Amino acid sequence: MKLVNVKDIAPSTYNPRVADPKRLDLIELSLRKLGFLLPLYATPDGEIISGHQRHHVACRMGASQVPLAVTRPMDLAERKGVNVVFNRATNDLGQSDTVEKINTQLNAADVEKLAEAVPDKAVDSPEFFPCLNAKLHPIAPFLKANQGRWKNYALNLAKTLKRRGIAMPIVATRDYRVVNGIGRLQHYAELGEEQVPVVFVTDAEGKLAEAMLNYLSMDFDIHRRYEDLLRHNSFRRLRQVRESLGRGFIFAVAGDATAKSFDVTKPENRDRWIGKFGRCVLDFGAGHLHETRILRSLGVMVTPFEPYRVAESNEIDKEASVALAREFLHAIGTDKLRYSSIFISSVLNSVPFRADREHIVCICAALAHATTRLYAVASASNHINIKQLNGYHSLNERQASGVLFQLDYEEGITLGDIATSPKVQKYHSQREFYDLFKLFFEKVSVDECNQNVQAICAKPLELNVKRLKAAIEFEFDLPYPDGSRMGLVEEAKRAFSERLGVKL
Repeated sequence: MKLVNVKDIAPSTYNPRVADPKRLDLIELSLRKLGFLLPLYATPDGEIISGHQRHHVACRMGASQVPLAVTRPMDLAERKGVNVVFNRATNDLGQSDTVEKINTQLNAADVEKLAEAVPDKAVDSPEFFPCLNAKLHPIAPFLKANQGRWKNYALNLAKTLKRRGIAMPIVATRDYRVVNGIGRLQHYAELGEEQVPVVFVTDAEGKLAEAMLNYLSMDFDIHRRYEDLLRHNSFRRLRQVRESLGRGFIFAVAGDATAKSFDVTKPENRDRWIGKFGRCVLDFGAGHLHETRILRSLGVMVTPFEPYRVAESNEIDKEASVALAREFLHAIGTDKLRYSSIFISSVLNSVPFRADREHIVCICAALAHATTRLYAVASASNHINIKQLNGYHSLNERQASGVLFQLDYEEGITLGDIATSPKVQKYHSQREFYDLFKLFFEKVSVDECNQNVQAICAKPLELNVKRLKAAIEFEFDLPYPDGSRMGLVEEAKRAFSERLGVKL
């Protein structure tokens, strides 16, 4: 940690926090009264990944220097992920703490009154940079003084940063009460550390710091700043490889049976499956092609579409993705395959924006004919992940160790995998699912089972050529992590035009 000239570092262009003028004024109040209790964090080349607003406000206050901790080098995708983690990890948050809840707590704290008890600190004076005085102290008295205050969500955030070599100090009063960094203290204890880096504050400063560091949070604008990243990060993770058909492929024939309990390779189940769904089907959003391989082994003709094929390294293989998309276009255009069933299984959860989901259903409806049935499944709005974010405590080890939080640009949206490949999950109500499919099908039935919402659709509505064209221009020019795009729009227009007998 060191002092650097304010001009030696620059903010990232992708920071997803919205710079609300009122919040910036509160940051100025915080800096004037408390100074820099925590440093800024930047990459070796000077790109800020934590502390954008504090840097901005310090500059407008006339500061010539800021305290800085330098991270290890990171590529763009990792910097974006770590930036999101920092946006949560610098607050002592619980998993269910939304921006709305934090704002309510901030208003209740009456920070202006708390600030009256704290003298101003001169800009650029030694007192303006208290984080530079962080010292190692025995951890034991801090653990004793903070019993019962642990927050596993804050702990998970601290772990996420530590895996990237980032270890932040805690902020505490002289009686060892932590005012910011409770999760970091937990993590130091888990690691078996006997000492912990501490920035001490007075009691009056502690009351103000607790409000400023934990409740002063900018609104996220991640759905605009990270739009394309959220799209290509929708890919199905390798950990989600299935051993059986997904729920979307069986619910209409297996009832309440779980995917694992319905073995489609058994002759009686195979015959039931083919009798219900037919021998020529489309799998839109085919993931790792596991279902495609199972069904083909049973003699079913399957056309898979998956724009984000994943290699063994859990990274998107663009070449394989584009090749599969071309096979799809050949099947629907040149071969003009008629599908008895179309499946959208566990896909719509991962599509970050409603307009994108409408594009998918529009394309599938265009590929349906009078007797085609479309079957779709997605996680429901009563899913355990949403319950957790609203205060429900799960005993599931994987869920308890996760870093998941809600976004508020749409109902039922969460963000996870935030330190590696930030991924949106959309949890649907039955009404939302019905409204989505009713845009394109005359008959839509929706119900809910095992934390999933599921739909069966029939009788596609009359083709809306303008809307289909927009859907094709979107879906066949999707973004990839390297900044390139799929680039198959014209090929796709030709294939759909040939199939449907319309000019696109």
